[in-house]
Amino acid sequence: MTSNSTELHSPQMSSAKSSRSLGALLTSVGGARVTSYAIGLIGWIILAEIKDRVPGPWKVLNFLWAELTGGSHGGVLRGEWVEHLLFTLQRFGIGLFIAFLAGLTLGILIGSSRYFHDLMNDTLLVLLALPAVIWAFLTVIWFGLGWKAPVWTVALSAAPFVAVNVSHGVRAITPELHLMSTSFAVPRTKRIRHLVLPALTGHIFAGLRFAVIIGWNGVLLAEWFGSAEGVGWRTRYWYDANRYEGFVGWVAMFIIFIVLLDRFVLTPLQKHAFRWRDIRDVDAGSAAGIIEMSEKDEPGKA
Repeated sequence: MTSNSTELHSPQMSSAKSSRSLGALLTSVGGARVTSYAIGLIGWIILAEIKDRVPGPWKVLNFLWAELTGGSHGGVLRGEWVEHLLFTLQRFGIGLFIAFLAGLTLGILIGSSRYFHDLMNDTLLVLLALPAVIWAFLTVIWFGLGWKAPVWTVALSAAPFVAVNVSHGVRAITPELHLMSTSFAVPRTKRIRHLVLPALTGHIFAGLRFAVIIGWNGVLLAEWFGSAEGVGWRTRYWYDANRYEGFVGWVAMFIIFIVLLDRFVLTPLQKHAFRWRDIRDVDAGSAAGIIEMSEKDEPGKA
């Protein structure tokens, strides 16, 4: 009886183990990511079947292959994707550099000075609320067509996110450390270099990651409205030509680039800088930096 019972239950037990292992695989980090990609792909295929103006994945892939290899698109404008990508990257890099320096400076001033906190806190909240598309419209009006509008769209839309994270980091520094440095007459430049900046590293990384994402969206919008080259202009070109596989293809390249940049450049740099602590703590601090702008964080208040 025992032998027969074991034989009867062994297939059920193996089936249960397989179900548990499959469930563990699907609920793992990698499994959840693959599942989300699969759901998105299936949804895309279904939507393409329902809507004629939504190009399917294979149609977009065929377009991308022709675009990347410089092949023919049916008699319309050909590849040259590298040239347009480099235009966009140059504008994005200059704008991000300006945004980072301006945001870092403004964040330190707001976080360390009660006067600058009262002067700029409401203004900073307003700047955070302005979407990148508004800056794109304004910069095209101010600077016209060319490279200036995309550069300043990136700078103006990204700088507030750097500033708010940095200011939150400055306010989070223990007041006793400021008091001690003041008591020992430590010069302001040394306080910033040896006390403020080391404590701000996590918040600087958080602000930089937000600035990259917001600025990348901004440069696309500015090139869409006010440029004759670049990723944004290329996206609009195919949209105006009613070649929606081209529009979706360039949007896909745009998204893939920022995902790869964040995953393979920014995240490893952040992990290397904080290899002595849990990276989840850094990410938690990043989120807090954007949300908390309360009165209890005013400079000088414990």
